Amino acid sequence: MKPSLLDDSALNLGVAERADVDRSASEALARQSAAGVYGQWVLAAVVLSTATVARAHGVSALIAAVWVGLVGCARLAIARSFPRMRTSRRELWKRLFRTGLVLSSVTWGIGGSLLLAASGFDRPSRIVLLSIAGISAGATASMAADLALLRLHIALLMGPLLVAGLLTMPGGSRQVIGFAVVIATYATFLWIQAGHAHASFFSALVKAKLLERQAVELEEARQDSLDANRAKSAFLANMSHEIRTPMTAIIGYADLLLDPTLGASDRVDHVQTVRRNAEHLMALVNDILDISKIEAGKMTVESIATSPSQVVMEVTSLMRVRAVEKKLAFEAEFVGPIPETIQSDPTRLKQILLNFVGNAIKFTEKGGVRIRVRCDPPELPDPRLTIEVSDDGIGMTEPQLEKLFTAFTQADASTTRKYGGSGLGLVISKRLAEALGGVITVESAPDKGSVFRVAVPTGPLAGVRMVDGVVEADLAGVSERSTRLDPHLLASRRVLLAEDGYDNQVLIAAFLVRAGATVKVVENGQLAVDEAHAAVAAGTPYDVILMDMQMPVLDGYSATSKLRMTGYRGPIVALTAHAMAGDRERCESAGCDDYLTKPVNRAKLTATVARFLDGAPAPGESGEHLVSTLANDGDLGALVRRYVRDLPERSSAILRALQASDVETLTRLAHQLKGSAGAYGFPLITEAAAAVEAAVASGLDGAAVQSRAEELANLCRRARAA
Repeated sequence: MKPSLLDDSALNLGVAERADVDRSASEALARQSAAGVYGQWVLAAVVLSTATVARAHGVSALIAAVWVGLVGCARLAIARSFPRMRTSRRELWKRLFRTGLVLSSVTWGIGGSLLLAASGFDRPSRIVLLSIAGISAGATASMAADLALLRLHIALLMGPLLVAGLLTMPGGSRQVIGFAVVIATYATFLWIQAGHAHASFFSALVKAKLLERQAVELEEARQDSLDANRAKSAFLANMSHEIRTPMTAIIGYADLLLDPTLGASDRVDHVQTVRRNAEHLMALVNDILDISKIEAGKMTVESIATSPSQVVMEVTSLMRVRAVEKKLAFEAEFVGPIPETIQSDPTRLKQILLNFVGNAIKFTEKGGVRIRVRCDPPELPDPRLTIEVSDDGIGMTEPQLEKLFTAFTQADASTTRKYGGSGLGLVISKRLAEALGGVITVESAPDKGSVFRVAVPTGPLAGVRMVDGVVEADLAGVSERSTRLDPHLLASRRVLLAEDGYDNQVLIAAFLVRAGATVKVVENGQLAVDEAHAAVAAGTPYDVILMDMQMPVLDGYSATSKLRMTGYRGPIVALTAHAMAGDRERCESAGCDDYLTKPVNRAKLTATVARFLDGAPAPGESGEHLVSTLANDGDLGALVRRYVRDLPERSSAILRALQASDVETLTRLAHQLKGSAGAYGFPLITEAAAAVEAAVASGLDGAAVQSRAEELANLCRRARAA
């Protein structure tokens, strides 16, 4: 009793669903068999009471009646036992059912044939023919679940009739042949109809099962959608609260700052309050951008030399103030030797730790917060650095732990909860850890605190110095020293700022002027192009151009491309509010040398500008500009400039392939550059590309391939048409 292969939809069923269809087929046989038994009893009574031979042989008729009754009772008992036997003894039930049906078929087929033969095919006995024909036709509907059994039933009924007619039917040969043709034709018709009935029966069962599955899936999808909507509604309500609270403080304290009678001390306090709430808002925006990039699959990480001790100490320096405000103990401990550097992404690793420590401080009212760092022995094939953040806070229950890393979900999402936050930090941290090749684990219990661990691969540690006995004091104040501003850092330097927003013009210019620079402000890209060329013509080129990417008349992308196409070689730094994946590559493709996101950080702004002074290279770039040997060829100049315009994007593509360990793409990019760079006057790029291709083909270690690929990317960045 299996689904017909004629129905292709049966192939879409799983094993459990096929078993369910098989069970439904057996159940249909059992249910419809009972009605067939009652019908055959009635027909038996009619036949035996009307047939001439039955009246002449009463004892034989009585025996036949008893036999038909017993076979029918047996079939009824078997049919009604199906609910009880279908789970434990289903195969036995199938054998019993088939046996009972075969006995019934043989009884009617052979018994009816003998009855007809004995009566000489007289008129009263021909009711047997009608009865057997009716039983055969009815079986095509009631037994459609089992094609083999149905066709056997038809053969056992019609076969003996055909034989009896051929051997014992009185009359001429034409009458016998006519009878045989009628019986054979009818049997053939039933045989074919049996196949159609079986196919239709199982098609209906399979479609019903598929509809049932779809109904379940739709219900699950509906429930998931409702759950997601509820979670997002709660998240949006929480985010509204998280945004409105600092905005209220910012607006309120800004109003207070307008009071002319406000004292200097109060003014400083108000400004610090505004700044603190603005930083909180910025953190929320960054979280939303990060989760958006993660959900879109656009989050990228670097793999560069990273100092674990410096990352930990920067986090400690930033978070110590919060711990002190809550009178919490706060310490960092390095257990055993720690590598001086590992291959990871310092920014993302720092982001994970800031989230861990921030949560630990937030949910701890007394006791302390501890950071513990340890590393696997360097001789292991895949050593990992583990950073553990433990606290004495409120802890979490098992249900809270289960949904801890679910986006838009918080352990306590009620509107009256005591602690704030967007509920995105841990989701982002988990995804970042996975992107770094690591994993996050959590241990927690109510009122007993929590322990968050992140373990990330270190990369090969061969040749890396292991530092033992690192203590917090060794790097105390690193963050403060690194962000201390030199008021003469940009002394006597000229900066062209292309920015259409008045507030940003004033703010960015103020930052640069306080660092000693002279700033010229223009409000669109066309003015920036004109001013840059005018300065070059006057012999006083700008040291750096800061180019906003979204401006009227001519945007920053077009303005930068126009400058590069006309031979401008000075450094251009993009300023943009866009911080999604691909924005840096777009700026670099336009010809920008570096990229800063808004809101602009004062220290990062001045440090970035300072890197370009006196020929200092941009991050990831070293050496002077690489000029094409065809720079003075008037016929090929336009082609060279067009080729150079695409090289920053190729450089970025090389670094992305290197980061993703995509050897195939890296080899393809190197091969393309090897074949084209020399023709455009860049033999050094050709040599570097050939070195990368050879390193991959020779199976050199990852460090050698990385070094050569980074050199190739660096040369592409340095390339200039003239």
